[in-house]
Amino acid sequence: MAVDEMTVELANLSQAIEIQLRANRPAIAGGLARIVLVRLPRHLATYQRLLRAAWQLKHWQEGEDWARRLLQADPSNALAWRSLAYAVEQKGMRTAAHAMWRRAFEADPYDPDIRSGLTRTSVTHAPALVLNAAGLATIYLRSGRWPHAAAAYRALMQADARRIDFQVNCMAALWQQNARQDAYHLARHLTRRHPYLLMAWVVLNALGDVDDRALARNPIASMDPDGDFVRTWLAVPFAGAKTTLQITAKEAELLAA
Repeated sequence: MAVDEMTVELANLSQAIEIQLRANRPAIAGGLARIVLVRLPRHLATYQRLLRAAWQLKHWQEGEDWARRLLQADPSNALAWRSLAYAVEQKGMRTAAHAMWRRAFEADPYDPDIRSGLTRTSVTHAPALVLNAAGLATIYLRSGRWPHAAAAYRALMQADARRIDFQVNCMAALWQQNARQDAYHLARHLTRRHPYLLMAWVVLNALGDVDDRALARNPIASMDPDGDFVRTWLAVPFAGAKTTLQITAKEAELLAA
């Protein structure tokens, strides 16, 4: 370690970013977030926080960029769909925006910004806020009703096999209800075809053999080493490893301030 560097816990940096976001200081939060991304360029919890900072700053294009990155790893991320939908809406692409607002609504049916966006971009007089099967499945998943969630997502997968978010959420529900074999097979399938899906690697690591755990080690370490994203944003118990970063004295001053 260089003499002008110091060691900080990733959890402490993440907490500092959260404090700035909650205090409505998104520019400072963004500066702290970039300290993390220099060391962990695929850290998903930081992507999520940068999305919130961009939303507060009304930097819609920046929000769209972070949203697209985040959706590769978490295809049912409500904040990412919200940011993407609003950015596309600002470009005047109402039909495309409405489809994205619908995806956001399915991922978080009660978020007021999402509900407003879905209604605003509706081109018909039909009620836009009707809860569909995907939205109901989300409610089951987020409330920990694992058997109901797994059954709902199985049905959704049969109706639309192209939706990766249905597969990921079904796998997570099966894992949590201890349907180990079915969850494992879905995890193997997803990691082979979509290498950036964090939850698939987490399940493979939890249920697989030594070789599976070795394969999962690097993706998890790069995207969510301390388990922050899985615990906070996906609402699934996950004990990650304590993670430290080396930062410069100048960065340490920003953190202390």
